[in-house]
Formats: sequence, structure tokens, C-alpha cells
Amino acid sequence: MIGKKMFFLKAFLRSEKIRDQISFDDFLGTYTKEKLTAFSNSDIHNDRIDEKNLAGLLFKVEWNKDDAFFVREANAKMLESIKYEIREHDVLLRWEEDEFLILLPECSLESAQKISHLIKSIVESKSFVNMRATLNYAITIHENDDTPDSFTIRMEDELKSKEAA
Repeated sequence: MIGKKMFFLKAFLRSEKIRDQISFDDFLGTYTKEKLTAFSNSDIHNDRIDEKNLAGLLFKVEWNKDDAFFVREANAKMLESIKYEIREHDVLLRWEEDEFLILLPECSLESAQKISHLIKSIVESKSFVNMRATLNYAITIHENDDTPDSFTIRMEDELKSKEAA
């Protein structure tokens, strides 16, 4: 059975009024951080009784070359590859310049880990615009007492700790 979160997420993505209020990166064809803020501040975000988990997968991309034009092009090609590996109702967002977030509604920690390993292995095995990428990632699961800030801060902190290791 599909939960309320799924219906909300699909309606959210189709809503022209919401789309006009959020940022969209035309070059990469992905929504930006503001989309998550709008999604997470909704009343339905906190209505998670008897639903499966909402997982967040934050990953940072490091390219083997440092050319701004080619990095943008490589990011676009990489995101196109990733879009084929996520489910229809998952949401891919640009988080920071070199970070991307995938929201995984109704996804357990184990499933999120499998998805992250798959994405990492696919991206690191390919060449995009004659460039290779290395991915670091962090996974977090929505907890009952989470606020949008605590959810994202936990994910960012985990990513920073993995990068430092």
C-alpha cells in the first residue's frame, strides 16, 4: 500500500504553483536545496505514523580534473545515469555545488545502503566527459522527533565525518 507521503510527494512534484516557488537548475535538470525545504516544512512531513521510513542519501562528487566547464557537463551526464537507478517516486536534488541528495520515501536503511552502493559503483566505473568521479555518501533515516534541520544536519555531519576519515 502506498503511504500518504508518496501521494504528497507526487502531487508536490506536479504542482505548478510549487514549481514556480522553488529553484531549478536548468543546466542539470534537477531541483535545488529549496525544494527540500519546502517539502520538509509541510505538515505532512511530521505525519509518519505507521509508514515506512523516509531515507536521505547525500553524496559528494569529487572529479579527477578541475575544469569548471567540464565539471558541469560531467555532473549532467552523471545525474542522467543516476536517474535510471532510482525509483520513479524518489527525488534527486542538487544540494550544494558538488553535493547531491536523493530522497527515498518508504525506504529502509538496508535498501538505502544498497541503492547508495549501486550508485557509487556505477558512477565510479564510468567516465563522464573524459573525467572520473569519486563519491562519498551519507545516509540518514527520518526519526519521529526530527525537524527538517535535524534531518539534514545529521546527514551533512555524517558526510563530513566520512570525508575526514
